Amino acid sequence: MTEPVKGTLDVVLKQDGANAPCCVYNEIVALRLAQRIGVPLAMGVPSIGDGGVYFASLVVGGLSINLPDVTRKKMSDVAKRYPSEAAALFTFDVWTYNDDRAENLKANLTLNPLPLVAGIDQEKSLLGCCGDMHESLGALSANRVPMQHPFKGQLVAARIGEWQLAIQSVSDEAIESAIVLGYSVGGVHAPSQTRLAHVMKARRDALPTLLELAQR
Repeated sequence: MTEPVKGTLDVVLKQDGANAPCCVYNEIVALRLAQRIGVPLAMGVPSIGDGGVYFASLVVGGLSINLPDVTRKKMSDVAKRYPSEAAALFTFDVWTYNDDRAENLKANLTLNPLPLVAGIDQEKSLLGCCGDMHESLGALSANRVPMQHPFKGQLVAARIGEWQLAIQSVSDEAIESAIVLGYSVGGVHAPSQTRLAHVMKARRDALPTLLELAQR
């Protein structure tokens, strides 16, 4: 038998703001969608504080490895060392219309052999891809995609194909349960959540076309 050891871990507390009015909702939903597929995003949980609802994102790296954000120039190194994970993030970002992956990625690129890679900061995807929630829903419905993704041109087509199939295998029910939470988060209420679920199911079905557009 082992006994638990109490300790502390660093988290980043995120809250809705003027420039990211759907931040907390996006972080919650992006993580829930990613977990249904196996896409490597940093773990986190909703949290209640004096300022309302937060999203507590666990700092990637933790106790023994200090991982700076991966710059655009280093993305090719990530694609080489973590080809499947990079393809997963690229495909997921196309689906959720996340055009903000550069420097929002943690990856162990040191000599330490520990495999560690995770996407962070999803607030500019989904209902935050255009800042305004309604404009974002319109962009998602219009099948807009990130055109300058930092992994563009650096991935093996077969790997992208694997993650495309993984996303397209997600059921309507799984998408709805990830997106329609049953409670409001900030200004994101049930009608907007339901519409987003409908749009994301349509983007799932159109994913081959979306990926083709994103790789041009």
